[in-house]
Amino acid sequence: MFYKMGSAFRTAVAGMLMGTCALMGAPASAQADSNIAGKKVIFIPISMGISLTEGWARRMNEHAATYGYSLDVRDAAFNTGVMSELVAKAISDKPDVLVVHNPTVQLLSRQIKQAEAEGIKVLQVNLQSNQPSSAFVGANWERIGREIAEDIVKECGAGAGKSGKVAIIPGQLTAADSVIMNEAAFKVFEQHKEIQVVSNQASDWEPEKARQITATVLQQHPDLCAIFGHWDVHTMGAGNAVKDAGKADDVLVYATGGGDSVACKAIEDKVLDRMWSYDADGQGRDAGPGPEHAHLLALLGDAGGPTETQLLLRVVGRATGENQGERADEYGQSASSRPASAMHLKLTSRTRS
Repeated sequence: MFYKMGSAFRTAVAGMLMGTCALMGAPASAQADSNIAGKKVIFIPISMGISLTEGWARRMNEHAATYGYSLDVRDAAFNTGVMSELVAKAISDKPDVLVVHNPTVQLLSRQIKQAEAEGIKVLQVNLQSNQPSSAFVGANWERIGREIAEDIVKECGAGAGKSGKVAIIPGQLTAADSVIMNEAAFKVFEQHKEIQVVSNQASDWEPEKARQITATVLQQHPDLCAIFGHWDVHTMGAGNAVKDAGKADDVLVYATGGGDSVACKAIEDKVLDRMWSYDADGQGRDAGPGPEHAHLLALLGDAGGPTETQLLLRVVGRATGENQGERADEYGQSASSRPASAMHLKLTSRTRS
């Protein structure tokens, strides 16, 4: 399947850590490199104005100022047609590196191949295309999907006294995160027949649509046990629907995200229950000259060979039952590949009826 395609060009995969919600990591300091100064980078995100892309752009702007290359951010504003046009224009502008944030696994695949063929190195961030390129920095979606599914089985499966009913809310069914997380989650659920996925509807990344989907599912399945949302922003809409239905103590709301303060506040406000954070700040750092990975510098400096880096995982949330306190899990990661971040999982206890 799709996530296996990435292994063909995977040469550097960092392990994942559990940690607190606080973002950590500072920009590297260095003088402009004569081999890099004056080179051009174009970054085309799905949309600016959200914490993920704003964080990446901020970090990359810091790198550009430090190392003397230019960064041009071109906002697709959640419009796939505009994004294709922006990528086409970027290819014609001949940057040294093109950084793309793929809305689906197919949309930019032909253009990524074209850019690479024309000597433009392509760095994909967080959401992969099924077309490999020079580098990728982002989340380990297979692991996140598997771990969330395993936690759902623990909370909703045999012996839990629950219905086993789960609703999944992707952003887009053909986005890389949803393709990979769904595949990983369903592999887990298939081993536990008591788990029933009663809905798997995309929200188009919109909180209001996620709220409407959840409200309908709760009407049809009032004994719903868990919701697995594929991005914290739209999953907050689902969480609000759960609260509005008076079921905040009955339905666990899971999400993934970049670990910003808004998502953490949603957990405090009991809108979300548990969030797997892939550290947007760290992605922006590692796209450039971070302490462990220097993808943009390597590409601007004509380094050869494709690379992929999958970043740390942080899990934050409200525990069910006994207080799980703090625990550290290093997943056997070597010190040389470890992101410079805290290594603690902190769960605040909240007993459910």
